[in-house]
Amino acid sequence: MQQDSPPSPPSSHPAERTLGERLRALRIRHGLSQRELAKRAHVTNSTISQVEQNAVSPSVSSLNKILDVFPISLSDFFGDEIPEPPARVLRAAEHSTVEECVAGMTLQRLAAWPTSGHHDMTAPNLSIGSLTANTSVSLQASHDTVLVVTQGGLRIEVPGTGSKPLDTQLWPDDAVRLFAGERYRLHHAPSDDIASGPCRWISMTPVR
Repeated sequence: MQQDSPPSPPSSHPAERTLGERLRALRIRHGLSQRELAKRAHVTNSTISQVEQNAVSPSVSSLNKILDVFPISLSDFFGDEIPEPPARVLRAAEHSTVEECVAGMTLQRLAAWPTSGHHDMTAPNLSIGSLTANTSVSLQASHDTVLVVTQGGLRIEVPGTGSKPLDTQLWPDDAVRLFAGERYRLHHAPSDDIASGPCRWISMTPVR
């Protein structure tokens, strides 16, 4: 198993940190290993290691390719503080109402969850899934994905290969963010307050 290369001594002030220190801090904050970051950015493991050790200075295009994984803009990357990564789970109460619709329905905006690169999530590709009682399914995210539960109770497990593991219960209108390539498992998981009928969800992926 590849170990993270020893970092250079960090600078005392965020604005004085080297490019390598910034990349390492960003990678660790997102819970990624050097190997996983390299895989998602389609570069070699040694490239990430050398950049973090300030042994090489990547071109702007190469750096953008790496930063697209998180994602983060160049200006934010070189800012005084590295932004916190977006939450993995967003509960129903955290949605903000956009507008009222017909028949008592409302449109709600999820938190500002960016996706890798410059892909458009304003009109995402949608797919619908469901599970019946006492069933589970193993899936893999082909792209960065936002999964929103629309009916019933759903438990999601993400092993955490290259990222922090996740095991949580989701209820109607709860949402979870999945990264491209992540494997996850969904379980039908009703409660006493929610009928034991099927659980349903919508998966949203960016338009490419």
